[in-house]
Amino acid sequence: MGVVRSQFTEGLKADMYAYGFEAYDSLPPVHEQIFEVIGSSKAYEQSTSVIRGNDLKEKAENEPILYSNPLEGYTIYGKNRTFADGVEFSMEMVEDMPSEKIANIVLEYARGWGLETIRAKEEFAAQFFNEGFKTAGHDCFSANITGVTPSDAPTALLYDGKPFFNLSNNTRGLYPGATAAYYNGFSSSTLSETNLQTIYLHMVSTNNIDGQGKKINLMPNVLLIPSALRFTAKKLLETDRVVGSGNNDINTVQNLLTPIEWQYLTDTDAYFLGAQKRGMKFHNRKPLTFDFYQNDTNKSYRADVVVRWGAHVYDWRFWAGANGATS
Repeated sequence: MGVVRSQFTEGLKADMYAYGFEAYDSLPPVHEQIFEVIGSSKAYEQSTSVIRGNDLKEKAENEPILYSNPLEGYTIYGKNRTFADGVEFSMEMVEDMPSEKIANIVLEYARGWGLETIRAKEEFAAQFFNEGFKTAGHDCFSANITGVTPSDAPTALLYDGKPFFNLSNNTRGLYPGATAAYYNGFSSSTLSETNLQTIYLHMVSTNNIDGQGKKINLMPNVLLIPSALRFTAKKLLETDRVVGSGNNDINTVQNLLTPIEWQYLTDTDAYFLGAQKRGMKFHNRKPLTFDFYQNDTNKSYRADVVVRWGAHVYDWRFWAGANGATS
């Protein structure tokens, strides 16, 4: 398809960037507080977990060093996705309407696309939590790109074939072939002091190990909640005495976690404990890219936007969730 450029189209395209990025910067995204945000330059991101070798042992003088072979863990993939939109104006409309009016319409589209990019990224990132309990998985976890990613790339579940948040009746191992059973999903656990204690202790005393059973630095520091749990979380985390008790007992979860309210969480009673920017990556592949041009086929004018991003979970141990729907 041929394209005809003009001073009008090029000037308007430049203005689209100003309007689009002005809108994009106007709202603070929550996903950047949760995910580790990285740049990306390819179709997908890939990493391999390596199970480290033996412990350090004291070596006597002149004794040889003992060597071991590294063991390969899971290979983890996260594909980048493309999002786009466009609007078309007939040649007659552009010719018959004042150029200032056409420009204003296009720039309002650019502003809207900037705002929509924030919404779309937030909605996409929140799916990892909204859909994270589903035993059948969800497309947000898929890393399969036909002809690009290897055939073993996950299609709906995590790299180990389990949901992000698996319950105790659906346990997982820490490396391929492992027999030890772990979980990070909890059911029938309303947001309370007792249940926060249970989930927190499970994370820091059960799930806090590597593939060889060695301790890792796993300290959850945030409580991710939907708006419906805002006031419950505030009472739990900011009150110095036990909530709802006539005794004078100390509230043991006061200031234990920092609450982060996310309006894109859809389950009103589900909540999540996690370590900020650990275990999950959000990769920005292509920034907001605007175009405005004349289509040589029918002489219409087109404005469009393209942006690319993706996300993936590379270590489930840094997060735990409660009350999510499994189907």
